[in-house]
Amino acid sequence: MRPLYTVNFRTKKESYKDKHSVHNSPEDWVIFENTQEAIVDEETWLTVQKIRETKHRPTKKGDINPLTGLVYCADCGAKMFNHRTGGYEKRDKDGNPTGKYTNAQDNYTCSTYSKAKSKFENRCTQHHVRTDVIRDLLLEVIKATSTYVMEHESEFIEKVRSATELQQESEAKALKKRLSREQKRIKELNTLIKKIYEDNVNGKLSDKRFEMLLADYETEQNELELSVDALEKTFNDYQENADNVDKFIELVHRYTDFTELTTPMIHEFVDKIVVHEADKSTGDRIQQIDIYLKYVGKLDVPMPELTPEQIKEEDRKRRKRAWNRTYMRRKYEREKAEREAKEKGLSEAVR
Repeated sequence: MRPLYTVNFRTKKESYKDKHSVHNSPEDWVIFENTQEAIVDEETWLTVQKIRETKHRPTKKGDINPLTGLVYCADCGAKMFNHRTGGYEKRDKDGNPTGKYTNAQDNYTCSTYSKAKSKFENRCTQHHVRTDVIRDLLLEVIKATSTYVMEHESEFIEKVRSATELQQESEAKALKKRLSREQKRIKELNTLIKKIYEDNVNGKLSDKRFEMLLADYETEQNELELSVDALEKTFNDYQENADNVDKFIELVHRYTDFTELTTPMIHEFVDKIVVHEADKSTGDRIQQIDIYLKYVGKLDVPMPELTPEQIKEEDRKRRKRAWNRTYMRRKYEREKAEREAKEKGLSEAVR
């Protein structure tokens, strides 16, 4: 269970006559730990806070897509927008509604691309992916990973810890260099601030110039201090990440049914989904989607082999896509030839 803390001195008043409060910096807070019994466990509380950070706008039907806030563009890193349309209702030959709908869409596109397109700008690319494709892949990954955990738990633990160590080793070098560089710059700024104070007192630097330089130095210093705090927190999280595999195994054992992807399952298992731009160079549309699970990140585990029925279905879909490409190409060429013939006939009539 997550212990509750009591935090005092978040705000203060400049004067007892002043009715307005101002916020104190976090280092001036006084925190008393374990002051009250927890109502929910820490993981549930953190999950809810993450959900609340993202706006989930309901559709006209009142439902909400639980993937919103979890899907990211692989190229620009921005969150992807969910677009949904209900389609239109089919009618029979007499014009009566049939109750069946067609052309309904539910997909995600890069938010950078969508925003730029509305301003007639070219930024990033669409990264279009259907929601049902993501959901099917999510269920497949969660099911395969959970099955691997239950059947080969010791191997899974070793695989996660090895992957974590390799990732941290490469990231730690870059972070360590950046941390050292920014800490060095903070010391340089302290020296520069001291120097301009002395120059201002000695009359070598005007008050206007002094205030301008001081504001610039202090702004840069504050930004660097925030960055250093974030980097130090990342280093501190490394050890915690190494122990997170136990939390993931505990999460897997809480679930017994992986036949359907539910909203609680998405929030508990999924950390983020990274969508790459589709590759059409081979004639088929191939798109890479990376699934990052909570506690273990992106992990390659043995996926179940396709059954003969599934192989047959994939082959049928591949042939259908090839036929559609051929049909659309011939249709385009035919319509192009008809337009050219029509334009040629109009030009000859004008003559």
